[in-house]
Amino acid sequence: MLPIAGAPPTLPKPQRVILPLLAKRRESPTVMTFDFATQDSGFHYLSNQAVRLSLPGVDDPWGAVRSFSLSSSPTETDRISVTCKITDTPFKQALSRLETGAPAEVYGPLGSFLFDGSRPSVFIAGGIGISPFRGMLKFASDTGDTSPKRLLYSARVPEELVFRNELDEFARASPQVQVHYTVTRPAESTTPWGGRVGRIDAEWIRTVAGSLGRPLYYVVGLPEMVSEILTMLGGPLGVLEGDVDYEMFRGY
Repeated sequence: MLPIAGAPPTLPKPQRVILPLLAKRRESPTVMTFDFATQDSGFHYLSNQAVRLSLPGVDDPWGAVRSFSLSSSPTETDRISVTCKITDTPFKQALSRLETGAPAEVYGPLGSFLFDGSRPSVFIAGGIGISPFRGMLKFASDTGDTSPKRLLYSARVPEELVFRNELDEFARASPQVQVHYTVTRPAESTTPWGGRVGRIDAEWIRTVAGSLGRPLYYVVGLPEMVSEILTMLGGPLGVLEGDVDYEMFRGY
């Protein structure tokens, strides 16, 4: 359900469950999505919380547990999905090799990075930071939410714009959704790109969000990107601290 304006949501109590891998797919040359079946598990979450995923037996210097924001929506009631960059760490390699039906230990849901449909939204994503925004936009689409939503999404090359087709479909399906892309290093790709080139900057944010009445800004990406955007929002853009929520992703 959508949060009630002015009232804090009641967060589901975290639980530990064993969920089988339902499916996996490659979203880009470096990114994969993993669906875990939740049928009969009693697992419920809000848009868009996170989980800790454990692969026991994996020998990784960072440990055998990772935290992931869910890229699925609570309306997708048969699964939860995590979308991540596949690095060369033992955990990510083991995750990429997981076979359909193989169990994973999930603890959650966790966090309070939540979609608020009572006000306009500006989603700012860098790279794999798009993950929770896919879940939020899917949730909004499935529940008929009509609040204005603007997405600014930056990737290094065009083929790393994860969920691009689905994001475009959200925009086509609703006049309240606008999706804007930028690519920072198009010369490193053989994929043609005729869109915006460069990093997300204050002027672009102002242009995209300028017509909205006091939106809530959501920012997700690598720590340096998030810090840079928060400085822009609190500085030249004059956004109040209480109107910004963010998550920092780390790549290991």
